[in-house]
Amino acid sequence: MSDPIVVFDSITKSYDGINTVLHGLDLTIERGEFVTLLGPSGSGKTTTLMILAGFEDPSGGTISLDGRLLNHVPAHQRGIGVVFQNYALFPHMSVAGNLSFPLEMQGIGRAERDQRIKAALDMVKLGPLGERRPSELSGGQQQRVALARALVFQPKLVLMDEPLGALDKQLREHMQIEIKHIHEQLGVTLVYVTHDQSEALTMSDRVAVFNHGRIQQLASPATIYEEPANAFVASFIGENNRLVGTIATRDATYCRMALEDGTQIEARLTGDLAIGSKAVLSLRPERVMVGDSGPNANTFNARIEELIYFGDHTKLRLSLGGSSGFMARTSFKDGLRDLQRGASIPVSWSRDCGRVLPFMEQE
Repeated sequence: MSDPIVVFDSITKSYDGINTVLHGLDLTIERGEFVTLLGPSGSGKTTTLMILAGFEDPSGGTISLDGRLLNHVPAHQRGIGVVFQNYALFPHMSVAGNLSFPLEMQGIGRAERDQRIKAALDMVKLGPLGERRPSELSGGQQQRVALARALVFQPKLVLMDEPLGALDKQLREHMQIEIKHIHEQLGVTLVYVTHDQSEALTMSDRVAVFNHGRIQQLASPATIYEEPANAFVASFIGENNRLVGTIATRDATYCRMALEDGTQIEARLTGDLAIGSKAVLSLRPERVMVGDSGPNANTFNARIEELIYFGDHTKLRLSLGGSSGFMARTSFKDGLRDLQRGASIPVSWSRDCGRVLPFMEQE
């Protein structure tokens, strides 16, 4: 049953009255959801978050939180927790003092403050460090303090703006899982902004993919990855082979697409594309089977242009269908370990693995 907590209704934003940053944004976030706003720089995702937090005013439209219109409510009266990339901790205060501050602003008594601070620090595994200053903590520990401060006053909604961007890769991946577990434990509604696709796919219940101030697709991570709504989403999320051609034949579900070099490919059809329309095939490298793999609708011989070793797998850059940048992944099982650059090798994939989308110029 739907239980919306945040509703954007036709939100527009322009900073100068000429250039529009958000174009009639409609977005509903359910109570308890983890929703990630994902997109390249300048796509409108951070502006959307800042409007929700109350740090920016919309140029048009309305926004509500739990049925309360927010358009003219100051940021400090919205009861929203916010975590920024730079942590924004008070350097002159201890860790406990940083957590105490928002509780004091709410007029909460000392005994309850102490109880909440202890619970919040234990939750982020920093219980013994309450008396330290932020300068005495590592980057990962400071990030945990910022998260605890956003949660300590028990908000209905927590916003996070690129919170892990300053951390190294291993710590960032660890914190992704920690934040996801805390969200599951508390059941708080969480809106998260990032340009990192892996973060969005790892952590979210739903992902809103932004481009040019519009949501291109709003869906679960699996749907975003496996069933991209258009060529932008397909190219922005994960690795993707992009082959351009025209629709040769089609039925209600599948089509045959002729590539620019004449190669014919069968794939699942997305959108109402007429025969003769220019289109693009989207195919994930891991869906490409390398070597003899039995009958498939799409089976070709490809030339190996490059082998890139990653330890648990190797990427192959291939010449296929008029492109020398066609990518495949293999773990080198079944006698494929001795492949060499310049060799010819069969590759194949099911027609259900590829999706034919309306053509759009790459960004």
